[in-house]
Amino acid sequence: MTGKFSLNVATILPADPEQKFYAAGQAGFRAVGLLLGDMAQAGEAGLMELRLSQLAVSELVSLSGWADPDRAARAVALAQAERAFALAQEVRAEVVVASAPTRGESALAISDRFRELCRLADGYAVRIGLEFSGAGEGVKDIASAWTIVDTAGAENGGLVIDTFHYYQGNSRVEMLEPIPGDRIFLVQLADCMEMPRYELENRHRVYPGEGAIPLEPLLAALYEKGYEGYYSVELYNEDYWKEDPRVVARDAMRSLRRL
Repeated sequence: MTGKFSLNVATILPADPEQKFYAAGQAGFRAVGLLLGDMAQAGEAGLMELRLSQLAVSELVSLSGWADPDRAARAVALAQAERAFALAQEVRAEVVVASAPTRGESALAISDRFRELCRLADGYAVRIGLEFSGAGEGVKDIASAWTIVDTAGAENGGLVIDTFHYYQGNSRVEMLEPIPGDRIFLVQLADCMEMPRYELENRHRVYPGEGAIPLEPLLAALYEKGYEGYYSVELYNEDYWKEDPRVVARDAMRSLRRL
């Protein structure tokens, strides 16, 4: 497998910023994905470590509440989103990830609110990637997420494909057919343990190529579509968190090279 590789710091979450960025760089990654809450906690010291590392930022994860049906709650979420856009601009993040709501709203309402979110980002020159959840009730696969993005019609809005959610929500490679390659903003890579899909949780993520997900057909389809964005390894596996972050980062890179 070739491409632009990134390590989302969720994969080595307990480490401090200096350890995270050092581990990623030493493993051969040239970019990292950042967590909004993690960076808020790290503060200016974390930003300084990022600058010193000279790593690019593939994604900033993630925005929630932006489609809340309650107007007051949505206003709070949009204010938080604007702060995230300012941070994304500062660290030159490629994409800000917006998590799709898992229940309660119609596709048309979500599209309207995704358009609103993208318009808010216009002033910050950042792109917004909609990430579906395989465990969600509505926006749970590539097809439903693309309907939201396409209906919203925002030039700075696109898709995030997380292979764990792709598998969990029963997405199919054929769902990619109507989607232009340049509207796929980010691919987050994970495999998962062999178990019923309805039982899967984030903690069941494993290194790409070491689990139950048939990644090769999806990766081949993305290549054919001309996808040129990052492949970001994102593993919320608590067992990995107990290991040396340098070892986990190295094993993550090795898993990508074996694909």
